[in-house]
Amino acid sequence: MDETEELEEANLVRTTEDAVGWLIEMTGCSAQHAKIALSRTSGDISDALDVLPTVQSERLSTEQEVRRLIELADANSSSSTGHYEPSGHKKSSSMKDVIEIPDSDEEMDRDVTKIKNGVISGNNDVREHNDDVTRIHGNPESAVSRISKKLGVSEDRAKAALKMTGNDEKSAVDIISRQLRKRKRSDEPVITDSKTSEVGPAINPASKPWELVLLSWNIDGLCERGISERFSAVISEIKTINPHVVMLQEVVEEHVERIRSTLGKSYDVTLGDRSSSYFNVILVTRKVGSLKILDKNVKKFPTSIMGRHLVQVVCELFGRQFKFYTSHLESMKDHSAERIKQLDKVLDYMLKETRPGVSIFAGDMNVRDFEISRIKNIQNFEDVWECTGRDPTARYTWDTTANSNTGAPYKCKLRFDRIYLRKTTECKPTKLELVGKTKLCSCDMFPSDHWGLLAKFAVK
Repeated sequence: MDETEELEEANLVRTTEDAVGWLIEMTGCSAQHAKIALSRTSGDISDALDVLPTVQSERLSTEQEVRRLIELADANSSSSTGHYEPSGHKKSSSMKDVIEIPDSDEEMDRDVTKIKNGVISGNNDVREHNDDVTRIHGNPESAVSRISKKLGVSEDRAKAALKMTGNDEKSAVDIISRQLRKRKRSDEPVITDSKTSEVGPAINPASKPWELVLLSWNIDGLCERGISERFSAVISEIKTINPHVVMLQEVVEEHVERIRSTLGKSYDVTLGDRSSSYFNVILVTRKVGSLKILDKNVKKFPTSIMGRHLVQVVCELFGRQFKFYTSHLESMKDHSAERIKQLDKVLDYMLKETRPGVSIFAGDMNVRDFEISRIKNIQNFEDVWECTGRDPTARYTWDTTANSNTGAPYKCKLRFDRIYLRKTTECKPTKLELVGKTKLCSCDMFPSDHWGLLAKFAVK
């Protein structure tokens, strides 16, 4: 979902607390931070998205900020549409009713759930509005049936759309219709109930070939500047692209909980060697409903002085077996010999793997072009950049002429990050592009000092 469509969905949010819930779902922030961001932007949800990273980085007085939100509700009490909408539209008078001063973040989070379920005191406006919608559009169960038949979608998907829009049948139809149109153009997620498996990339397992989408990205967790804002951008990119597989390098401990809370429901998470101060992670989608994890391994490089290691996940998607590998090989020019040894070990390990299926290795390899000629088994692998046409716009993942994060005084372009596919007739690379090239206004940095690699494969 692109930013415009995200904000279109935000316009359908019906109360302040639904806006809080929407911000939590989209960014993984706490209820406290979401409410503060809304109070600072006069309830404008699009502006709240922009200021949220700043709010998260500050130590703030919860009571003072939430009282600002209550004052905002008083100032807008003459407007009573029952909808929560961005600036330039009328705002709900129920804002004051649903906001009370909690004693802690935990109470705030509980309040969000209670208000969504319509059980918290003082939330009559929300319940009355939902009753009005029901009277206008008929029984919700009938609406589920009508939407399901009209759009040819499951009843679970129809129920989830109605829940998102407060039982507004027209808005629910609009959301699903927009996502179905997107589904025809790309493997975007479709709306459904989180309890079902009918979510995630819209792939028909009966159709062959189908498209596998993989993202590999060194997210620069070792740089503390703007780390929260930058990681929020990484999560947002993952949610927008919705790849089947995500391979991250330079993940640090403070990222782990956010990965689990924001992506854990959608992805199986495999963490690398956490005894090091930074490590690798592989995420494999569980949204497709057919994921089977067969094996996981973490292997340390015994002669690394930087704690480098290899992460392997063996899994099954739509009946097709895959072996995914990621690593962050030894850095810096002076460690060329160790880096070559590590890459040799990885490729040798992949070749000795006797289980069937497609093998893909992606990560920050720190490798220089001249080093590749020294790799023993490289002829058994396809370089995805090379076999997708050597697109010059997708070549350099480390580019100090375009990426200012490091503040390097020199100009340098290198293809540190690469993807290798063990040669096979079952899988063919079709496209490679770079991601993460938008600078963040909140911290004046890019999400990482590396561009991410987004690859697509046709799987037979």
